[in-house]
Amino acid sequence: MLLVALHACAALAQTEGLQELNGTVLYVKTEGTGTPIVAVHGGPGLSHHYLAPQLGKLSKWFQVTFYDQRASGQSATPAPDEITLRVFAGDVDAIRKKLGHDQIYLLAHSWGALPAIKYGLLYPEQVKGIIFCNPIPFSREYDGEMAAAQQAKMSGADSTNRSLILGSPGFKAGEAAAYKKLLLLSFRHSFYKESNFSKLDLDVPDNYQAASQALYKGLGKELRAYDYYDSIKNFAFPVLILRGAVDVVPQAAYQRMMDALPTATLKVFRKSGHFIFMEQNRKFNRAVRKFVHR
Repeated sequence: MLLVALHACAALAQTEGLQELNGTVLYVKTEGTGTPIVAVHGGPGLSHHYLAPQLGKLSKWFQVTFYDQRASGQSATPAPDEITLRVFAGDVDAIRKKLGHDQIYLLAHSWGALPAIKYGLLYPEQVKGIIFCNPIPFSREYDGEMAAAQQAKMSGADSTNRSLILGSPGFKAGEAAAYKKLLLLSFRHSFYKESNFSKLDLDVPDNYQAASQALYKGLGKELRAYDYYDSIKNFAFPVLILRGAVDVVPQAAYQRMMDALPTATLKVFRKSGHFIFMEQNRKFNRAVRKFVHR
């Protein structure tokens, strides 16, 4: 299956659609020309949609490719045993081959750090560099601290709204609109400025409940226990880590990242939370351009 829309001008080339890759069907969208950057979205279970408005601006300078991970967004949902981080890495490499590049940059946001790390471990020769934007910690040791920080930001109204959503007929029926409300509520306090929350646009497909069940069944064992701090010490390619200062990921987790990656660069954005590219887009773009053009 291949559904592709093509647009071209002197400064911009764009393709998007469903493509048969690595034994499944993935939604892939490519904008711009030049050095290739593949954006790896967070989740698990979100899609590229929330990244595209801001990260798409990078297509002025680079070829930026978005995709929906398997069992996410518009991509197909295979059997749970075909949903592993190793297979996720294989999907990225299939995209690289389809694009016709020997090497690519990865720009991984939040949970997307884990598929990006797996790709770096399995395909190190194909990695030009990795940009981690607000990555989750590379182990589970900070889960309690992060949960407490998130809870401290929530108000009584947030707790009430959460209970109302969970108890609603729509949520019990697995309706996408109810899941979207719950996801948006979980991100409500993830910004430096509360007004920036309006920039977050999530696309929740009708099959979200079934896809998420397959996703978590497939990834379940890997998500329950992981620790990549030792294994990433073998990364020979450059790494840029971007941190929003008011994100719930603790400083200690970033220190462990830097200890494991002594040649990495860490840049802190004082006026950002979990979505730097939404809150400080110009500074974000400059940091990415400087890293790629170093």
